[in-house]
Amino acid sequence: MENKGIKYWLVLLSCCGLTASSIGIVMNTIGVFYTPVSTALNVSQGTFTLHATFCILATAFTVLIVPRIMKKIPLKLMVFIGVSLTSLATFAMGLSHHIVLFYILGIIRGIGAALYGVVPVTIVINNWIYKNNGLATSIALCFSGVAGALLSPVFSSLIESIGWEYTYFIVGIISFVLALPFLLFPFKERPEDENKLPYMMDESLVDQIQFENNDVQFNSFQLKFILFFIVGILLNAITGMGSHFPTYALSIGFNATLGSLMLSATMVGNIGFKFVIGVLSDTFGIIKAVYIMIIINIISLLMFIFLKNEITLLIAAFLFGSIYSITAVGIAIMTRRFFGELNYSSAYANIQFGCNFGVAFAVSLIGFIYDFTDSYSLIFVIGLSIGILTIILLNIIKRMKTI
Repeated sequence: MENKGIKYWLVLLSCCGLTASSIGIVMNTIGVFYTPVSTALNVSQGTFTLHATFCILATAFTVLIVPRIMKKIPLKLMVFIGVSLTSLATFAMGLSHHIVLFYILGIIRGIGAALYGVVPVTIVINNWIYKNNGLATSIALCFSGVAGALLSPVFSSLIESIGWEYTYFIVGIISFVLALPFLLFPFKERPEDENKLPYMMDESLVDQIQFENNDVQFNSFQLKFILFFIVGILLNAITGMGSHFPTYALSIGFNATLGSLMLSATMVGNIGFKFVIGVLSDTFGIIKAVYIMIIINIISLLMFIFLKNEITLLIAAFLFGSIYSITAVGIAIMTRRFFGELNYSSAYANIQFGCNFGVAFAVSLIGFIYDFTDSYSLIFVIGLSIGILTIILLNIIKRMKTI
């Protein structure tokens, strides 16, 4: 059977459009609307940003049932429903002038994003790409950062020139357009359904891999999964620090411009390290690759604590972007490594549930810690502790042969 060709990479490219839409636009560009919309609605930013929290929580709960939905309806139908919900909810935000409507639409937006986001994308990649799976996963998930970096300033400019209402219309349209390659390109959920093998898989490996996958059955109440669930929450909690960089810069005597540059540096690191972890994973294995990324993140936190000048802060912010490579790419590949291909969809959906909760609550918790201590030092120390703890937990998990 065929196991290589351009079609494999076209499938991957179509997945890049899904992550750019479901994560890059829905999650990574949402912040540009906070100030203009909250001002227009005459509510505080905290009150308005709750719609983002509701969006993330809706995604968290929905990913739990995505694998079940995939078994009941065709993959592309699920993606179409998801992108339609997200795009229409975004479009409707441009017509909304009451905060309650934004809360409702945020929930709808989050449900839709889960239906065509990281869970179905990584399942498709695992099905289609065998060799260089780590690189393929990193490429697809990297586009969430690319979309966020490129489109955030575009949307900000549009808000200034045509207003936030019309900008929401444009965002909704772009969200749908980015998903069109996946919807229109003809391919099945699994290459075997087209009489093909996954990319560069030898036919002699099929029975062996199927045996290995069946050898470990997924159980969410077993110790191995519980420990990995905790790892996912902890690592995603660290990512909450990134959004506080502008406030951190001001708190140590620098201006808002440096804080903005630190966010940009983090986004560049986000994109770059996602490629790096994919290459490291294919070369040295995913566990060693994740260890390297955690160590890089620890170095960045140490720099924040001890080196406080403009250059070192920008370098530290860039290195901090390594954490996103773990939470996006590393968690997905480790789930496959620990629980097997056949258990991947169920295990990863549950892990993503915890990861989304980690993100949703970490941002607020970090803010409260800063309010009580008037400093980010304790937050960085907690981040260091989390890094060390996750290395220990991962070392324990990888030694467990059964779950």
